[in-house]
Amino acid sequence: MDVKLFFIGLFFLVVGGLMYYYIKGEKPSSEKTNWHGMILSAYIQFWGGIILCVICGIIFIIKSFSSYN
Repeated sequence: MDVKLFFIGLFFLVVGGLMYYYIKGEKPSSEKTNWHGMILSAYIQFWGGIILCVICGIIFIIKSFSSYN
């Protein structure tokens, strides 16, 4: 097990979780929200960042278990 890769993956998962809790309950700006909130493109990019962090975290953790160091 490669401890360095494991902690990198754990870091990505923590960052993804913190990003999720930041945006949880938020809605993009629209007429329903009286134009308060993030613009739609930033909202979509934020969700893309969350998904990317979680996937990278899982990949690094799996790779850390398969290392032969």
